[in-house]
Amino acid sequence: MRNEYANWDGMFENALKISVPELTTERVIFTGMGGSYIPGKIAEIFDLNIDYYAINGTPKRIDEKTTVIAMSYSGNTSETISAIKASIEKGSKVIAITSGGKIEEMAKQMGFSLIKVKGSTQTRYSFPVLFTPLMKLLSQKSNEKLNLSELKAGIIEFKDQFMDKAKILSSKILKGVPVFYGSTYYPLAIRFKQEINENAKYPAFYGEIPEVNHNEVESYVHGTNLVGFVIGNERIDEVTSSAIGAEIISTPSNSKLKNVSSLLYLAGLTSLYIADYLKEDPEKLYNIPKCRQKTSEIFKL
Repeated sequence: MRNEYANWDGMFENALKISVPELTTERVIFTGMGGSYIPGKIAEIFDLNIDYYAINGTPKRIDEKTTVIAMSYSGNTSETISAIKASIEKGSKVIAITSGGKIEEMAKQMGFSLIKVKGSTQTRYSFPVLFTPLMKLLSQKSNEKLNLSELKAGIIEFKDQFMDKAKILSSKILKGVPVFYGSTYYPLAIRFKQEINENAKYPAFYGEIPEVNHNEVESYVHGTNLVGFVIGNERIDEVTSSAIGAEIISTPSNSKLKNVSSLLYLAGLTSLYIADYLKEDPEKLYNIPKCRQKTSEIFKL
């Protein structure tokens, strides 16, 4: 089995060297799609002292007091290109994080800030080089000193034990349709779902705690093919897990940074084991390219 996540510790270390501009506005909105959205959503876990939130697509109610951080690893994502154009039209400042593509060309033409990164072949394998500069931007703005080297440490400390954990999780997931839940670590539930969808071409879904305790838990009465997993070990997480008989994926550390990097490694590795069992090539995509093409036609890009 290939392990596209095996060098994440080195990628996190190298990403610390990426220089970032200063955030000068009070409001910061992040936008991205898919694997380029989840770094921004995961940043919300840290609840930094800053007016910040992450969305998909074009931000609403933006002005010259807003900085839009636009992330597209390929630099060619139609929705993100459209969001950048709309943000500039409203007078917002833009900082783009990308490996190149059309967004790099736009930055040269329009004069907005660009953080150019280089990771792996796919966006999902390149999380360290996308997440680290984003966290540098936000932590500097919030004046909260995060030890971002803990991202690398999380991989090193838990890599070996999560190799075995990933095998166990993959076998349980293949018994039905996995649904991932979380409260504080809800964004990681989204990531688990994404990894399994893209790498293994296998169905997976997610839900947010405590909202699901008021509706979705009832679906397990007849949803006998659903296999629940709860990420986190807070008391509210235990309410969900006990109601539906879900397995808890516990956070291994007291450090949120270590938890994020190590659990994302676990998600990626688990999806690769599933892909291996299903004899799927993790990098091959069947339907996403079709959607991208049709979307570019809608946005006339």
